Amino acid sequence: MTLPTRQIHLDFHTSPLIGDLLSEWDVDAFADTMVNAHVNSVTVFAKCHHGMSYYPTAIGTPHPALRGRDLLGEQIRALHARGIRAPIYYTVGWEETLAHHHPAWRQLRFDGRHARQEPGGTVNPDKWWFMSYLHPQYLAYMQREVAEISVRYPVDGVFFDIVFYHPDAGFEDPIRLLRRQHGIEAHTPGNYALWNPLSRRLFAQAIAPSVLNKHPEARLFFNSAHTFSVDAEQGLRSVDSGSGQHHWEIESLPSGFWGYYHFPRFARHVATLGQPWLGMTGRFQRMWGDFGGIKPQAALEFECFRSQAHGGANSVGDQLPPRGTLDPAAYQLIGAVYAQVEAAEPFYQGSEALNDIAVVLGSHHSVPEHRAALAEEGAVLALEELHLNPAVIDDQIELSKFQAVVLTDSTVVTAPLREKLRAYVAAGGRLVVAYRGGLDEMGVWALDFLPVHLHGELAMKPTYWRAHPDFWPEASRSDRVFYEPGLELEGKEGVRVLVDRVLPYFERTDEHFMSHFQAPPVRDPHPFPAVIAGERFVMFADPLFGTYRHYGSTVYRDVLARALAELELTPLIGAGLARTVLCLPRRRGADLIVTLLHYIPVRKAIEGDVLEEASNFAGEVLRIRGVPPTVEARIFEGPSLLQTEPGVFMLPPTRGRLLIELPGYFAPQP
Repeated sequence: MTLPTRQIHLDFHTSPLIGDLLSEWDVDAFADTMVNAHVNSVTVFAKCHHGMSYYPTAIGTPHPALRGRDLLGEQIRALHARGIRAPIYYTVGWEETLAHHHPAWRQLRFDGRHARQEPGGTVNPDKWWFMSYLHPQYLAYMQREVAEISVRYPVDGVFFDIVFYHPDAGFEDPIRLLRRQHGIEAHTPGNYALWNPLSRRLFAQAIAPSVLNKHPEARLFFNSAHTFSVDAEQGLRSVDSGSGQHHWEIESLPSGFWGYYHFPRFARHVATLGQPWLGMTGRFQRMWGDFGGIKPQAALEFECFRSQAHGGANSVGDQLPPRGTLDPAAYQLIGAVYAQVEAAEPFYQGSEALNDIAVVLGSHHSVPEHRAALAEEGAVLALEELHLNPAVIDDQIELSKFQAVVLTDSTVVTAPLREKLRAYVAAGGRLVVAYRGGLDEMGVWALDFLPVHLHGELAMKPTYWRAHPDFWPEASRSDRVFYEPGLELEGKEGVRVLVDRVLPYFERTDEHFMSHFQAPPVRDPHPFPAVIAGERFVMFADPLFGTYRHYGSTVYRDVLARALAELELTPLIGAGLARTVLCLPRRRGADLIVTLLHYIPVRKAIEGDVLEEASNFAGEVLRIRGVPPTVEARIFEGPSLLQTEPGVFMLPPTRGRLLIELPGYFAPQP
């Protein structure tokens, strides 16, 4: 069953204190609004975080103001009558009504307190209770309730929400026993990283039959604090094992706590899993439930166009107000963007990503989650700015199709990955290693096929980079600070130094300090360099990617660019474009298709980035290597581009998005 491409995730978390529920409800106006906004799927609510059900349930707690009305059934019938799918939302981990009636079903923290959303949090300042969805009694209750829904309605799919344990919880007696059986009972970050995906998988396997026995074609999704891992047996790839989940939904509202750099890493990994997926953003200015908050059209364009260009579908989050009238401004916005998404669907039909480089996940149960995510985001950000097109992979992916492989600051080299890397380099593959990216789970150097010797951690920070003149003449005249501590390493025979490390006079303390920040560099370089290169590899002694994501110092990215040039790796498409232009190439049969997006989020608000206007392509040129003489580049459903020299095309003064196709680029040439 094809994943609908233009979806609405329609929240309806409605307090039982609100008495005029649906006083303005017009089901035909509701469904017609969706048609006019070019929507082809709407996720509608069976039960919300307040524990209120929106249908005449014999098991759960109907919202008291419904007075027997079947809102869920009305929505499904009206949407289906217009050819719009209607998957069903069902809350799992946050269920306030049951949390108060059955406190034994709550998640229990290691310190004996019940787990609750942190006070003052973005999601809910009044703190939802966390429910223990593997507690036998609560699980049996949900199985009955989901089976009731499956009997009553034609189920296109079910969105199970909040399927994760609080990081400090999972210590109720039956859950503690379950964790003990799997050897992960102790309260440690590493055990949580293993427990969370295991608990999701066990829940999915237990609840899926309640839907699939009646509706075998239904699409299920289990929304969680998704745990990445370089180990394919522990990461996202493990989720679909007997769960009935056969697609992914990337909840990533840039105006919320996710920001604009969460989505690319997630999308580039999910796209390698072999399942359809969608990107889920929101129409809100800030976050879920932001009534009256409408983001600028340019922001929603970028968020939806980016997901589509990566090969994903789209879902825009909204919330139906209690009285039942959709916000007209929200659907004017959504319709304006979804009309453009729909018009571009033939352009992307049947296409696949062209990834020239792989970023191996830094996530692993032995690595702090924040540190790994920062490095992964930084690697993707830097490579996108260099107009390379990375895939984010685990240890199951074949490496031979990539021109280069990047091990981030924290990539743990598993046994399968080690052998793949060894074979890849032996066959001529190129490798970029940052910081601890070549170590195994025990912290031992695993890339013994590279001529590198590690001496341990550097005890001082910050330090300075001094480029060699033959590597980067301009930068060699100025030492550049690197803010985080790194490793002491040296290359063996045949390895040359690209960048020296220079220490400061001293590390800043209460007794040793100078001026307002770090001490300046000493004259002579440290014996152990910062960046080295050998045959088909480059290694950074420092946490390059996480530090770039954290501080944004462009010299780190620019050194990476020159290091990649040492490996003779340059962009197939987009060399020389402005760093702010996102270039996403794909292959469509024999055709090359290229999406260019020019939208620049601005940090002008205290809370988050603002994206108010699309930027122009005027004055930019698109360079594409290997364009056959008989192949032209043209705007999708528009004119050809002026080619000023072979493979160099002038871009028109268009704002926001360009869809460019080169028919026959991959066809055999005479």
